[in-house]
Amino acid sequence: MGQIRVLSGTLISRIAAGECIERPASVVKELVENALDAGAGRVEITILDGGRGLIQVADDGRGMDADDLALSVRQHATSKIRDDEDLFNIQTMGFRGEALASIGAVARLKISSRRQDEDVGHELQVEGGEVSEPKPCAAPPGTTVAARDLFYAVPARRKFLRTNQTEMGHITEQLARIALAHPEVAFTLKHQNRVTHRLEAADDRRQRIADFYGAELAEVLLPIRREGGGVLIEGLVAPPAESRGSSKWEYVFLNGRYVRDRFVSHAVKEAYRSLIDSARYPVVFLFITIDPAAVDVNVHPTKIEVRWQDSNYVHGQVLAALREKFLGSNLDHALKTTHDNDAYRERVRDAMVDFFTNARPGEPRNRGIEGPIGPRAAEATTQSETAFARQSPLTATQGAASVMSSAAAEQHLTPPSTQAPPAGTKHPAAEAGTELPTWADSAATPAARAIQIHNAYLVVETGEGLMIVDQHALHERILYEELRRRVTESKLEAQRLLLPEVVQVPADRLEALETHADLLARLGIELTPAGPHSVALQAFPTLLLERVEQGRFVRDLLDLLAEQGTRPDAEALVHDILDMMACKAAVKAGDPLTDQEIEALLQRRELAERSSHCPHGRPTTLRLSLKDLERQFHRR
Repeated sequence: MGQIRVLSGTLISRIAAGECIERPASVVKELVENALDAGAGRVEITILDGGRGLIQVADDGRGMDADDLALSVRQHATSKIRDDEDLFNIQTMGFRGEALASIGAVARLKISSRRQDEDVGHELQVEGGEVSEPKPCAAPPGTTVAARDLFYAVPARRKFLRTNQTEMGHITEQLARIALAHPEVAFTLKHQNRVTHRLEAADDRRQRIADFYGAELAEVLLPIRREGGGVLIEGLVAPPAESRGSSKWEYVFLNGRYVRDRFVSHAVKEAYRSLIDSARYPVVFLFITIDPAAVDVNVHPTKIEVRWQDSNYVHGQVLAALREKFLGSNLDHALKTTHDNDAYRERVRDAMVDFFTNARPGEPRNRGIEGPIGPRAAEATTQSETAFARQSPLTATQGAASVMSSAAAEQHLTPPSTQAPPAGTKHPAAEAGTELPTWADSAATPAARAIQIHNAYLVVETGEGLMIVDQHALHERILYEELRRRVTESKLEAQRLLLPEVVQVPADRLEALETHADLLARLGIELTPAGPHSVALQAFPTLLLERVEQGRFVRDLLDLLAEQGTRPDAEALVHDILDMMACKAAVKAGDPLTDQEIEALLQRRELAERSSHCPHGRPTTLRLSLKDLERQFHRR
């Protein structure tokens, strides 16, 4: 007997289901796309148990009669194409005729439908590959498809499903991809009989973006439009200051269909080049309209990839549309602070000095109050110094270069923690058998003369010549080492927020709360779900409390965790997160520093491990010897 045999229809359908039905969100996508192709103006999605128990999509579209209903669940039966010509002129969301047959092969399927011009509807059921005959039923105009017990027929697939919350995150993301492209259609999403999204039909795509990702983002988006050569580029793009930590924020729609395309992605990347950090990603919502004959969408079973007839032209149009908008827009970053007063700026300045001068490696800080605000350092400064320092290096955007004055040197402005203890006195840690470096260990020589230039670099005189320090890179390394030490010893000290901050995030980011719960606890971050697409920040590391914008940090953190997924290299993931924390909390290029801050920062350099490079690997210090200087000035 031969070894080759023809597969059964049921097995063929289950294999097809493996290509296009990956999880509950895939079922939602296929059924909602069918509803749109049927001319629906309103679509209602009902989910139970994250899609395991029930996925039901009801629409008010054209509906089907008994004959069409019977054919709709057969393999490769469709009303959307008829011949080869149609295959290269796709103007519908679906066209393969696989969706209902595939879903019926892995779930208990029930379909009821009624044409707009008929008084009676019909229904049929599919279970285990067996299709019942259509029978009359009471039904509203349109079609209702209910898939129960997803993957009951293929238990091996069912065990790979995640928690209800995780699956709902993917379902919500699928709904967003469809609803953003079709604002003229009303959508309702229910889970466990509770409405999570109710989207009324609208003409404004900006409102749809606000519905899913918050009004704060939607309000700052810049509109773009460019038309030529049969290609229309429209959309809403965020200014560079709104960049994110994940590439998922690039939404591209082609003729109403969400797609991913390397040519468009490259054009977007080029448009934002030099405007955002290379490690961050822009937020864009692009809607491309083109003649269907000029693009092939029949590349992948999920129809998410496309092939252009002239990819270079599309690339050029997207790039030109973005560049034109950026050249004609004011892209200056507006400073955002929740505390815009002198007292707050002074407290932040004091906190920074306190961190630099009083934090000894291995020794816990004794703070006057919770958070990074310690004993006021202003008492050790003159009134004029305090007035100048009110332009905090964490909030100020302008300031003159700070120069070490001879008067400051005469007043011995070296912080109290740098003073050597009286003779015969032992540090408490030393009595416990632990040797700790002190400021006195690194301050055996008089303080070096230093100036800040361009509010970004510190030029320091050394015995051999001079060194130039990148203030951000050095502070970043110092903070990284401090955070790493604390996380290694225990979890980061956290402070509960009196009023939790609610942060809008994509629904699929909620999975990270479960997957990385232990890691978040170690970092002193407590996040709880606060809705279908938001989280509540309950607690935050005290070391970072007033150094970073908490909402933006949470969004970037969840983006990072989602991108990493559940990879086994936990140490590398911790490094990435601590690196991000340090980068966001460190002083920036453009922050003016006081004399005291410059001196403390340079002294901390001597104690920080691997202080020659920041956590990203960039150098923190460049050295120039006297011999080099003399050679440049032809003295040698």
